[in-house]
Amino acid sequence: MIPVPSPGPETLAAYAHCEEVVKRSGSSFAAAFWMFPRTKRRALHAIYAFCRLADDIADDPAVAGDRARLLARWRDELRAAYEGKAEHPVGVALMDAVRRFDLPEPVFEDLLEGVASDLRGDPVETFEDLQRYCYRVASTVGLLIVQVLGYRNPRSLEYAVTLGIAVQLTNVLRDVGEDAAAGRIYLPLEDLKRLDVDAASLSLPEAGEERRLLMALYAERARIFYERADQLLPEEDRHGLRPAVAMGCIYRTLLDELRRRGYPCSGEPVRLSRPRRLAIAASAWLGLGGRS
Repeated sequence: MIPVPSPGPETLAAYAHCEEVVKRSGSSFAAAFWMFPRTKRRALHAIYAFCRLADDIADDPAVAGDRARLLARWRDELRAAYEGKAEHPVGVALMDAVRRFDLPEPVFEDLLEGVASDLRGDPVETFEDLQRYCYRVASTVGLLIVQVLGYRNPRSLEYAVTLGIAVQLTNVLRDVGEDAAAGRIYLPLEDLKRLDVDAASLSLPEAGEERRLLMALYAERARIFYERADQLLPEEDRHGLRPAVAMGCIYRTLLDELRRRGYPCSGEPVRLSRPRRLAIAASAWLGLGGRS
């Protein structure tokens, strides 16, 4: 951690704004990190808020205007945070977190490139394309989280990348119907073709054998990444990275729930209740395994 002065009133107000963004989102993020010390929790809120607002530029139907231009402005705000000139509350909070925890700017840039690929509608042709996308929109967040939490073994960075891919594969499976209805297909086109799945069928209530097989294939790929992440996590960093472990447990439980329900592709996407997320996070924090 880089020694910097305690945050002043403007920065504290900016952090409070970021915390509100996290609370309003209803994300599993809050469940995994609420028990952490205040300084680190503030930084994590700033990271999440930056990522949340960037993601909203691509996905939120309430966002009006030229989305590409809005993303360019958000890139400018990131640059300003690193130059000490941020003006947006999220940028102001991030500016402090960047100094305090030496957060790498290229990781944020990779994340914004993932958002840009959504705006462009880049097709996902292969599993390698999907892994690259998962790295950009999820593993990057994991790398930033590990940087804030602290680590001793560089293998913890590999853990963050691998867990991020597992988490995003779970998100893809949870949202496949909603995404398909919006014209976005994240399951690789080569596998749709190989398993004879019509992209239009991904948002239909009834699942044929081919679609069930496709979903099961990607659930198994996600499970393998969760297992690989657990094997990569160095024992000496396991205690310090408990919030990241908790996040993994929450999403692994979500994957189990998707499997139990037969990978539904219509209706509201499957979510875990807030009490259940908190219980999983608490269990992981206490070293009891986390999944339920």
